[in-house]
Amino acid sequence: MELKKPIHLLYAPTIFCNMSCQYCYLGQLTEEKIEDNQKVINTLQVTLEKLLADGYLPFNLSFHGGEVTTLPSHTLEALFAIAKSHYTHYGEQISQLGFKVNPLHIKTNLLNFKKHEDIFKKYQISISGSVDLPLQLHDKYRRDKNGNSTLDRIVANLKRLARYPYNKKISCVVTRQHLQMLDAFIADIKFLHDDIGFDMSRFNIMFGFVHGTEMLSDDEQVTFYQKIKAAFMGTPLENAFKTEWFKEFTPEFCCSAVNCGKKFFLLQSNGDVYSCPRGQSSPQYRYGNVFEDEIEAIIDNGWKVIERNENRLELDDDCLQCAYISYCHAGCTFVREAAHLRKSYTCKLQKALYQDNPDKYPAFSDRQRRAYIKPFLLHNNIKKLKETYSAKQSYITSELFDDENSLSALIAKDKILSQLYSPELFFLKVDGTTYFLKSALLKTESDIELLDNQSEIILGVREDIFALACSYEVNNYIHIMLLRDTPVVYGDENRKKQAHIFDYSIYKNALIAQSKLINGYYTFDISTIIRSHAPLYLPGVRNILFFTTKALRAYHYEKHHKNAFYHIQAINLPFQNLEFIWKGG
Repeated sequence: MELKKPIHLLYAPTIFCNMSCQYCYLGQLTEEKIEDNQKVINTLQVTLEKLLADGYLPFNLSFHGGEVTTLPSHTLEALFAIAKSHYTHYGEQISQLGFKVNPLHIKTNLLNFKKHEDIFKKYQISISGSVDLPLQLHDKYRRDKNGNSTLDRIVANLKRLARYPYNKKISCVVTRQHLQMLDAFIADIKFLHDDIGFDMSRFNIMFGFVHGTEMLSDDEQVTFYQKIKAAFMGTPLENAFKTEWFKEFTPEFCCSAVNCGKKFFLLQSNGDVYSCPRGQSSPQYRYGNVFEDEIEAIIDNGWKVIERNENRLELDDDCLQCAYISYCHAGCTFVREAAHLRKSYTCKLQKALYQDNPDKYPAFSDRQRRAYIKPFLLHNNIKKLKETYSAKQSYITSELFDDENSLSALIAKDKILSQLYSPELFFLKVDGTTYFLKSALLKTESDIELLDNQSEIILGVREDIFALACSYEVNNYIHIMLLRDTPVVYGDENRKKQAHIFDYSIYKNALIAQSKLINGYYTFDISTIIRSHAPLYLPGVRNILFFTTKALRAYHYEKHHKNAFYHIQAINLPFQNLEFIWKGG
């Protein structure tokens, strides 16, 4: 098999259910009983063969409904045997792709758990049981087809499930009435865990979103979450609360998957392929049929169906400004449509989860959010790509303020800039006091001297300075610039700048001929140079001496041309300097 991509395959061998839950998104579809059990078996076998022949490997194969356990025992066993054989043949390849080889898994309402328990044990089936908490609401909402209570039978099967030796967990759907009975909800979690002995570490909470019950508002969902948090933090179930109970609302779960139509596929026993258990209730989420359409066409139609449905919906403007958009992707498309929403139906709850786990779910910066939004919108709600902005008088890209574009980061990444800004290139010894000169842009304090005609000023130049950024050292020179703090206006930008008084250059060989090499530095007396310009120094006005080399100065301006972030931050002279005031005399 030449692998094209791995997929997650759910098989709903029957859509019939033996219960009538008030909030079921399948509605009347759960009345459709299966007549041909052999077809149920053949559909799974044929579909797997076709998928594999076309290069699509189910890395996860699980069973959903309706209610799977309404099938006869021999049919269930045949399905489990097919799934086990699949994992036996392809388990190693699944592992090599980076996926965990999961046990065979079913979603069930537990009503028939006792009936099929031996088969479950034989195939080590992972059980996900769906119940209602508190249990008194299970009695109200989860009745059988004749309207009779299922509670006693469910509690008995929960006790059996607690002793079941293989993977198991339970889930429940929460509505507004559950919030009104929250103390009983919490008490029953503890009852199941402590009294019945069912490990509630594996427990998933979901929220109802269709007719039959009242849906919780955003704020009520957060209230529910916070009260559950307060009840279980500091208890043996604290880690379960943090990692498992609200997992459906994290990026790890399909409801927030950006690749919904490319990864998840639900197969029904008649060969129809839908998006997921929720989507099988709507023809708009049908991808095709394995007996009527080519596998390639069905797989390719998946993302198209999801995208088409997404583009029929309005997207809330808040989503485009949200720092967590990359985690929720505006939520499940099917739920937004069914509940007539413009964003995820658990928006505020998800934000609370992310904010409680900032290391795992860090908020995006504005720049990251904008970068994420555009490709997201190209696949979802394209009409939102058109943006209107108020007229701007000025604009500085937010990228300038990212850490990697700071001046210090740019210098650290560039070996030549690191030398150009080094405080070890030059020193000035003024009347016996030594100053190792720092860049005008980087230093946090100014060195200021009082000079006069008697001052001795010795320049120290590091021995290797002429080789920096230079192939022909003999043509390199020390460049000294003197600026005076009397503003002048020039240039296209009409900026006020310090007035240039003089430039002085001395080539390598000339400097060496007039210098002494002491401790790795050429020392050169510049007292005469400074004194010769004394008539230009004004009383009480600062003068600034800058030092660099011809090659480093050229590199600085070349970096200006190549890197806009550097240009903006080094628009003023960056070279090592010392300030002085001339006393005269």
